[in-house]
Amino acid sequence: MTQPPQRHLFVIGFFRSGTTLLYSFLNLHPQIKLLFEVDLLNHSLVNASARMGKKWWERLEFYNTFQSRHRLTPLPSWETVENSQEAAETLYREYGADHLYVGEKAPGYYNCIPKLTKQFPGSKIIVIWRNPQNVISSIIEAGKKHHFFLNNSLPLRSIIGLEKMQEDVLALRAQGKAVYDLCFEELAEDPEAHLKSICNFLEIPFDPGMLDLDRADCSMFPPGEIHTKAKSGQVIKPTRAASPSPTPFDDKTKTYLRRWKERFGDRLATKLYWPEAGAQAPSIMGLAWDRLRYAVARTSTERFTPMVYGFLPLAWLRSYRALRGKFFVPASANDVVTSRVAAHPLKISVVTPSYKQLPWLKLCVTSVADQKGVEVEHIIQDAQSGPDLEKWVRENSKAQLYVEADSGMYDAINRGFARASGDIVCWLNSDEQYLEGTLVKVARYFETHPEVDVLFGDALLIGNTGALLSYRRTIFPEIHHVQLAHLNTLSCATFMRQSVLKRGYKLDTRWKAIADAAWVVEMLKGGISMAILNEPLSVFTITDKNLGQSSLALTEAKRWQKELPAPLRWFRLGFVVKHRLSKLMNGAYWPRSITTQLYTLMSPDKRETRSVSFIGFKWPEKI
Repeated sequence: MTQPPQRHLFVIGFFRSGTTLLYSFLNLHPQIKLLFEVDLLNHSLVNASARMGKKWWERLEFYNTFQSRHRLTPLPSWETVENSQEAAETLYREYGADHLYVGEKAPGYYNCIPKLTKQFPGSKIIVIWRNPQNVISSIIEAGKKHHFFLNNSLPLRSIIGLEKMQEDVLALRAQGKAVYDLCFEELAEDPEAHLKSICNFLEIPFDPGMLDLDRADCSMFPPGEIHTKAKSGQVIKPTRAASPSPTPFDDKTKTYLRRWKERFGDRLATKLYWPEAGAQAPSIMGLAWDRLRYAVARTSTERFTPMVYGFLPLAWLRSYRALRGKFFVPASANDVVTSRVAAHPLKISVVTPSYKQLPWLKLCVTSVADQKGVEVEHIIQDAQSGPDLEKWVRENSKAQLYVEADSGMYDAINRGFARASGDIVCWLNSDEQYLEGTLVKVARYFETHPEVDVLFGDALLIGNTGALLSYRRTIFPEIHHVQLAHLNTLSCATFMRQSVLKRGYKLDTRWKAIADAAWVVEMLKGGISMAILNEPLSVFTITDKNLGQSSLALTEAKRWQKELPAPLRWFRLGFVVKHRLSKLMNGAYWPRSITTQLYTLMSPDKRETRSVSFIGFKWPEKI
């Protein structure tokens, strides 16, 4: 039998309307595989990038991390894309593979439903509604956790957008277009009945596996708390009797419910909300004013901003994001998705050199042990610290412990590297720890970037008590700056493929304090492919025993520099200035607001929340 041609499917609803829940159900069907909020059809980011001769996928990745979230690898066909529609068709085919239905779930398409049916003739549209009062209440609550929902225009855009969606759905039905609509509240109350109805609409058999949300792959969801409920593997049913949290938009919402009841009657699923309609519809002047503000807000946020992201230099855009404090942050402790997502195929080996630092080692080991969603091998290379450490490791962890004399920390690390069996290898010192979800992010990055061999990330600096002291944003290391000034990457946020070790790039043990800097320089000289992931991945503790800040490190650095040609040393200041300008352009000097979870000496078994509204970039003094 021949394979039927692929069909396009779009899941649409305003933000916070339940599109993620519906998406999770649908993508469990063996014949459906949709992208999650790539959102490129309704703005000109791709078009602007193509016209400027820039790589549109790099721009889109920076805009919403579409590539890393979906583990997509750029193909030669991406180079020939000239507009948003071609980009969408290319991505749908690549991600959807041989599934019958491909397409996208995108709340951002709420205002362009007719346009989708023209760009993709024969496509099917599923629209999900939610009580607008609950939508606005959810938007306001989400704004406490994610900068996107802090946009003051979203509540108004939801009201006018919902009206336009109803107009569009009815217009398309009048044209004989395939549009299905349902309410979030009814889907949550009886998923099976509505999913059977949707499958009938799509002309495919219902699959009972669609109801097993515990199998849903949430790895393409952006990190953070806003999708916690969708990632839980459960349907959290709304209580109809419970009133939504009051908002300043309640009165306006009720007037529009009255207007919609009079205009649309019972022709759409939105009739579920008519009992909450107000006594009067909005006035003509009020309606005109709301539509004007809606048009201005849409032009600014949904059209102009993506276009800017399509052609301005990425360094400028990074600086802008840093100035505004907008970052893709790691998921919080309340984000349970990592416990349900299937492990990534890449195995990670973590090597920890150890010598008489048991209190800190406990935190380090626990931070590795609680990494979920990826296979981890933890190797502790201990230089004969004593029976207390050996007993604790063997009784309280699954780490592999090797106790033997060595010639220093870097010799211990090399010994651990030699024993590592993972596809990805890294080292984490005893007084360092990984943030929650770090290793699954690293695995995902290497999966989606097969050309990269070494990855550097950002790190947080803390004091002995766990107080947040500094945010170290990483930029790409430059050979001469590392040689003449310092290594600007941290080993606790450095990850490499096993193949790098097999090519002979080991730590030079003649250095006792700066071997990591020499190691990075050798890899740079050797042309090893490197990349930066500007997300906080690890924690570095400032103590009185940090080797990199010791007098030995300063002595070795001076000796290393003397091995360089004299003319090169004369230009030291120039390399330092260039490095600092690069940091400035990449937003390394902007203060940040950080909330994270980490282990402390007072809480070695459970992550504690640490939050600071204004954290700088400077390297702190010893504490």
